Amino acid sequence: MKKLLLFGGTSEEHELLKALAIYPVEISICVASDYGRALLPQENDKLLVHVGRLDAKQMADMVQNKGFAITVDATHPYATEVTRNIKEAAFKTGIPYFRLLRDFSDIDSCLSVSSVLQAAQALEETSGNVLITTGGKELAAFTGVLGYQERLYPRVLPTLEAIQSCLTLGFSASHIIAMQGPFSKELNIALMRQFDMKTLVTKDGGKFGGFPEKLEAAKELDAKLIVIRRPDEEGLSCSEVVQKIAEILEEEQ
Repeated sequence: MKKLLLFGGTSEEHELLKALAIYPVEISICVASDYGRALLPQENDKLLVHVGRLDAKQMADMVQNKGFAITVDATHPYATEVTRNIKEAAFKTGIPYFRLLRDFSDIDSCLSVSSVLQAAQALEETSGNVLITTGGKELAAFTGVLGYQERLYPRVLPTLEAIQSCLTLGFSASHIIAMQGPFSKELNIALMRQFDMKTLVTKDGGKFGGFPEKLEAAKELDAKLIVIRRPDEEGLSCSEVVQKIAEILEEEQ
């Protein structure tokens, strides 16, 4: 049986795992944290899970030493360094590599910027409270916003690491919203009304990242929506990745 190495951390991996269930392939999945592991489908007892961050060399060693025949990158669309490392590992080992890419959103009606720093700079032209939903790892850029401790409300995952990061950066506990998504339009609206938020800052997380619900919430509240554009990259849909894998499996029968 052929072995597939899947780098996960997004909701897309669930769809892919479900689609691959009918194929004769052994799947190992790499996630960065125990939190990522907890989100994996619990009913799949045949899934081999590796927890921990890997650099390019560690990835290549894993592929070579464990005999994987296919690599699939289903990591977050903004995790550019991770994707670069996975590509490098696949290239060094010479095995097929497929990038599972979520659909881009229509952000024409939003203020789009190219980086977290630009998003923080754009906030200087706004007034009122702000909901920050860009993730806990990139909040440092927002500490440069005048009055950030009073105006900004970061929404992060409910992990000790994320909450501690917020506190270390100077965000008060009363401004930290620690919740696990997905979030409905109604919940986004309720949070923004509760804290009188006039602006929402986010990334283009697509359907799986709850972007449509954020967009609709901002529209209903007549709030400003600042979107950090996704890095340009080429990839395949879930069905296209499954088709590529099926073709490889058929060739080797």
